[in-house]
Amino acid sequence: MLLAGREREFLGDYAFPAMTAVPGSVTDADVTEFARTYSRPAGFRGAGGLYRSMLSEGADITALADAQPLTVPVLAVGAGGGAFTEATLSAAVGSSVRSVRLQGVGHYAALEAPDQVATALLPFFHDADAVSAEH
Repeated sequence: MLLAGREREFLGDYAFPAMTAVPGSVTDADVTEFARTYSRPAGFRGAGGLYRSMLSEGADITALADAQPLTVPVLAVGAGGGAFTEATLSAAVGSSVRSVRLQGVGHYAALEAPDQVATALLPFFHDADAVSAEH
């Protein structure tokens, strides 16, 4: 793989700076930990597979959603991608999607704005639990 032995440089000099919007949100210790994890054998396999599947399985996922729509609550938390997260989930799940868009936050929302992410998640969990308790 092109990144083998260069994980820290890729993450610290390119990926995080290019995809974050909150200065200082990803620390040197964070980069060190991500680099340690991704430098393991097949360390990028999961991340790479996720993005590859998004490019090749879109029609399959949409067909599955049409055939067997989700019946559980769905929350889209979008950040640097604008409306992409909501639009993608809406097309794929076949049911309504509650959406929260975090302003001024890049791709790594949980690292960049953990309090905003929690503020988005907690009411959703509360409402999902209330619906679950009714059934």
